[in-house]
Amino acid sequence: MAEVIYTMPKMARNTQGEREEGIEDIYDSIESLGDHHQDYVGTEESSNTLGTVRGQQPDPVSPPQCPIRAVVVLLVLLSVALLAGLVGLALQHKRKTVRMDGYAEQLVQRLKNVTEQRDSLLCKQECTGDWDKFGCKCYALSKEGSWNKSRELCVSFGADLVVVDSEEEMDFISKRGGYLWLGATDEASEGLWRWVDGTVLSADHPPWSGGKPDGGKEKNCLRGFGRKTNFKLTDDSCEDRRRGFCEYNLMK
Repeated sequence: MAEVIYTMPKMARNTQGEREEGIEDIYDSIESLGDHHQDYVGTEESSNTLGTVRGQQPDPVSPPQCPIRAVVVLLVLLSVALLAGLVGLALQHKRKTVRMDGYAEQLVQRLKNVTEQRDSLLCKQECTGDWDKFGCKCYALSKEGSWNKSRELCVSFGADLVVVDSEEEMDFISKRGGYLWLGATDEASEGLWRWVDGTVLSADHPPWSGGKPDGGKEKNCLRGFGRKTNFKLTDDSCEDRRRGFCEYNLMK
């Protein structure tokens, strides 16, 4: 009986030792399984990563997508549309300009026609009183006086000393003959003869007595003398007493 009692603890100790060893084996198995699992997960992640990298690599057979081409095409289309718009505006402006030019030409021609009709009607008027008509102008002689006095008398009649515009007018004046003040002077600038309307009297064109004016600073007013084909111009002292040849224009 005593042997049995003393033997049981030993068996118990053996059993407890086996249990501890079994538990250690279980832990070792669990760790081993964990290592295997970790290796498997790492391998799978590596495979997935490799597959991902391979999936990201472009297919060498198919060309890569290029969105820049679409942008370029869009810009070209916009440029064409803008160019077409500009061409349309230019053509429209040109048509308007042509129409405006046509209207302007018509208005100018109408104005010219109206002016000619007005001048023709005015020119048909008769001169007043004892004034003589030649063309569209009326002429008369003033009383004797200096060049400035004769001009004042002409102006008082609504006229001025005559400005010779043509050879025909010079022929008309020459028929009057005598010594007449005409409407030109170089008093403002010696040698530069101007008509009373401001236009320049050429020293080469009119029939100057002696070929040119020769009175110097003492003779600054224009005088006509002679008759018909022998009618000449000369410079004379502005203080001499002559009759002035007055004129006024029917169209003004």
